[in-house]
Amino acid sequence: MKHAFTLLVADSNAFVRAFLQRELSADGYQVETAEKAREIFDHLRSGSPPDLIIMDLDMPLKIGFEVLRRLYNLLPRVPVVIYTNYMEYEHHEKVQWVDAFVEKSGDPTALKAAVATVFCSYDAHCMD
Repeated sequence: MKHAFTLLVADSNAFVRAFLQRELSADGYQVETAEKAREIFDHLRSGSPPDLIIMDLDMPLKIGFEVLRRLYNLLPRVPVVIYTNYMEYEHHEKVQWVDAFVEKSGDPTALKAAVATVFCSYDAHCMD
């Protein structure tokens, strides 16, 4: 049986969380959601960490950068995909370690491709 990867989607917008949960679940992922920074860390403390975190930087932005710093210090091996409207921060020094940076849109295709690419980069046998 194929492992169902667990994703944590962190976004302050309830509609975005519900949309991504529906779209990513349809692709076979287990999807958990978080609205606020505190909820992200509650999820991380509640058991095993997710296989990948998808988050927006808008928590507001200063908090988003702090969340990234804390995530990196707590879980440096858990991949992070930034899904945001703040594309001007794609090359900012505080996000250089993230695995992918995807612009928010109404079409989840680019996000799904980024998630698959990130998982593939961690699994040398993904193309087998």
